[in-house]
This record gives sequence, structure tokens and C-alpha cells, in this order.
Amino acid sequence: MLPTDSSVFLVMFALAVALSGTLVTVGLSTLYLQRVRLERPAIGTFNGRDIAVLFAFVVFLPLLYVVLPLTPLLVVLGITFVSAIVLGLRPILGGPATWLAVGLLIGANLWMARTLLGTVTGWQIFWLENNLVVIIAAVTTANLYVQGGMKVRHVAWFAMILAVYDVLFTFVWPITNELAQEFIGWPFDPTVGFRSGIYNATVGLGDLLSYSLFVIAILKAYGTRAAWGALAIAVVFGAVVPATLPLLTQAFIDARTDIIVPAQTAFGPAAFAYYRILRRRLGSERNMAQFNATRSTRLAGAAPPAGSPAAGLDEASGLPALVLRDVQVP
Repeated sequence: MLPTDSSVFLVMFALAVALSGTLVTVGLSTLYLQRVRLERPAIGTFNGRDIAVLFAFVVFLPLLYVVLPLTPLLVVLGITFVSAIVLGLRPILGGPATWLAVGLLIGANLWMARTLLGTVTGWQIFWLENNLVVIIAAVTTANLYVQGGMKVRHVAWFAMILAVYDVLFTFVWPITNELAQEFIGWPFDPTVGFRSGIYNATVGLGDLLSYSLFVIAILKAYGTRAAWGALAIAVVFGAVVPATLPLLTQAFIDARTDIIVPAQTAFGPAAFAYYRILRRRLGSERNMAQFNATRSTRLAGAAPPAGSPAAGLDEASGLPALVLRDVQVP
């Protein structure tokens, strides 16, 4: 089936939303990793059990979205976003300013969802404000895990598991499709999105988190050159391939004519393969202490000690990355 003018527009619109949303999110995640240290509890070494807990959270949270009444669900989401915003902004703004920012962001989100969604311009303003809340949550969570000890191997296995999960919950048990429809227009929508005319395009918080974890974990472990490779993986397999697939097949268009693309299924295997290449070529990963030591040494104008995990790794400034998730067209 040849693509029509409208389908080409939808793909370009979805791709624009995906690229802009993830460029900002991963770019800020990278900057945060380099400039801010999160206060975190002493949880020990990050290991496979932590991945199991994270995956269980990702699996069961969508089920709560489906079974919980809307009001309790919004309360849970509100608490989640408040916690993430406080955790992420407190090291930057301090306590009083952080709580003021939280009040403004959460209050504005609730007010805009109730009053502004009668026009396209109102939708666009709501999306911009909601995007800010979601991006702060993604940046904070990604840094909490990576600064807390999450390694590239953890991210790679997590991405592979999500690749299977995405297919199952998109095509076998279409919970993703239901969530994309249910959350549009409500406060605390866990997506980054925008509106053009009658169309909404969205990028899920889970995907923003996955891609941010991938890029900044590689940046921490292997340096900027390797992270640029992660950028290429994210662009090709996280944005371009998922965005263009609806032009080739209608398999990603549901009964409501929503376009639902399981982007993790394209990204997961590519991310895992890239991790294995890095592991084979560059050896063991740096930990957070070594990453910090490398940055301090370079800022002081000296080279890392010969033979250290930091030696030979380019640790220049950060970079953004790209991702696409569950594009939804009402």
C-alpha cells in the first residue's frame, strides 16, 4: 500500500515530536550527570535483582493504569512526579525554591488539563507544560540509577527484556493501545507530546527513561566517543525505523486508526549488540567514582593515570539522543 499525503504528514509529525522530546531529555540527562550529584541512600552494588525490581515496576504499572479507577491513579501519578521533581531539583535550587517549583508545575498541570483543552492552542500549551514535568522525571530517574551504580550491561539486558514486553503489550495484550487512548487529556500524562490540528503524537516516559539510561550509562562507562555511537543507535533504531514503519505496513494501526509503534523492539537488540561490541573492544566499565575522577583530572588539565579505566577514553562534553514511543493519533 502506497503512503498517502496524510500518512506521510503523520510520520513526519511523529518523528519531529520524538526527536525534539528525546534530544531535550537525553541532553539534559547528560548535562545532569556531568554537573549534579544526587543524594541517594546507600543501596549497595547495583545487580540483577535491581533490574528485576525495575522490570516488575514497568510491567505492573501499566496494569494498575488499566484496573485502578482514574482518581486513585492520578493520585499515584501525582505523588510519583512530585517525588521525582523534588529529588531532581533540590540539588540545584535548594529546598524552598524546589517546593515552590513543584507547586507551580503540579498546579499548572492540573489547571491546564481542566481548562485549556478546548482549542488546539490550549492543547499545545498543556503539552509544553506536561512535557516539562515528564522530562524532569525522566532526567532525575535516569541519573538516580546511573549515579547509583547501574551499568551498561544492566541497561542492555533491560532493553532486551523491554523489547519482548513491548511486542506483547502492543499486539498480544494491547494494553499500550488502551493507555494511549485513556490518558490523552488528563493531568500527569506520562508522555511527551504535542498537537497539530486534530492529531496528537506522543513519546512515552518509559522510552525516554530507557534511552537516557543507555546513553548516559555508556558515557559514564566508556566515554564520549562510545556515547556518540549510542546516539546513532538511538537515532536509527529508536526514532527513524519505528517512525517510518507505518508507511510500509498497516500492522501498527489499530481499530481506532491510532498508530502504536513498539519502539523498544527495534532498539533493544541493537543496544545489546552495541554493548557487546564495546565490552569486547574497551573492556570493563568505569564506575561512578572513576568517571568523576576522570572529569576532575581533565578539568585540572592533566591526563588520567596510564593503565586506569579512564585512560584512552574521550571524556568531553555531553550529547543528546533520540527515541520514539507509542505514537498515538486520535
